[in-house]
Amino acid sequence: MSSDERLIMLRDRLVVILILIPTGIGVLLAGGAVYTVLCIVLAGMASAEYARLFSTPERPVPAAVLAVGCAVLVAVRGFWGFDHMGITLCGIIFLSLAWFLFRYEREGEDRSATAMSVVLGGTLYLGWLMAYFVSLRQLPFGFWWTLLCLAGVGAADSSAYLIGKRWGSHPLAPRISPKKTWEGYLGGVFGATLAGVAMGWLLQFPAGAASGIIPAKGAILGALIGILAPLGDLAVSMIKREMARKDSGDFFPGHGGVLDRIDSWLVMAVVGYYTIAVLFPALPFR
Repeated sequence: MSSDERLIMLRDRLVVILILIPTGIGVLLAGGAVYTVLCIVLAGMASAEYARLFSTPERPVPAAVLAVGCAVLVAVRGFWGFDHMGITLCGIIFLSLAWFLFRYEREGEDRSATAMSVVLGGTLYLGWLMAYFVSLRQLPFGFWWTLLCLAGVGAADSSAYLIGKRWGSHPLAPRISPKKTWEGYLGGVFGATLAGVAMGWLLQFPAGAASGIIPAKGAILGALIGILAPLGDLAVSMIKREMARKDSGDFFPGHGGVLDRIDSWLVMAVVGYYTIAVLFPALPFR
């Protein structure tokens, strides 16, 4: 890659960041239906990219079927919470079965069984996990907790990259992502923990004492995110490597697709939700 191409890529990335950060914070602050709708849109876009990653001329995967299923799961979580998630998931599975049986029997799609497996797997992976973005925001003081979680996953990614590039020498997963190292991974855990402490100290003032946000909880949350969030990144990298793709899409210039941006966030949202809703209330300190 030439120096001019690097400058263009850097410019594109900076433009995307300068647009996304204030927009994302604004939507996060708004919460409610506005935030839920954004999560629905992101779920639909990421799942469509996921379907296209697995699609081949011999085995087309219907992106619309997967996108609708994932969007419905997020919508139900956003507007009704956990109450109807079980029956919604069963309904999506049954409708998917009917769709692919029809495609195989009447439309002659010989690879419908494989495509069905991709859609059902993607529904659980993307739709179910993406719904926790909504649940995290809906927690008491969810705006502040979500900011803390996002800071943790951002610090983990940045620290892993910087430390891995400077000191990395022991490959973490050479077949999946040759540039990732154990040094970078541990640096990411450290960076996320440090960010959690810093954000826990900073956000406790605007959030107030009733929020329970303190540096100690920020450290725990950051550490858990740093340890587990790379699973999402590695999973998407594995898919792209198997399917011989560089990015999941090109929606964000210089950054790739939506799935490329939220792969670690999918794990972060689940870790954040259960840490805050289940682990923290059981701790001996408030």
